[in-house]
Amino acid sequence: MANIKAHQTISAGFDNQITWRRFIWDLTTGDSGAAGAYNIATAGDKIVIVAAWARVYTVVSTGSSPTIIWGSTGDTDRFMNATQGAAASLTAGAVVTPPLLEGTPNVAPTPTYLAADGVVLMTIGTATITTGKIEFTLGFMKA
Repeated sequence: MANIKAHQTISAGFDNQITWRRFIWDLTTGDSGAAGAYNIATAGDKIVIVAAWARVYTVVSTGSSPTIIWGSTGDTDRFMNATQGAAASLTAGAVVTPPLLEGTPNVAPTPTYLAADGVVLMTIGTATITTGKIEFTLGFMKA
């Protein structure tokens, strides 16, 4: 699986400190828009993700109907599902927060445990994306 250009190996700071990282996927800087999975970040040690969102800078478009999902190893759409990540929903200025997990009651998908060497990834589905720029933001702590 390929990395986005902004890929980082991430490790948390002090035990009680939230560390913030932003990762920008941008087709104008050489990131790929081809359908497939791309690593955004790799955990350098065990972490707990306590916050996640995506901000769209440039409209995501193509001649078809692609989707973008993002999540982690084993739960690839934990932070953005295919409905939220449909190209028609990814307009400039949009901020996408994680979907609620269905249940009784519905719950937020964070915190999320990620083992050392676990991966945060985005997956482009259905078709190639020709334009787009998205900033993915994570807040995480030591596990």
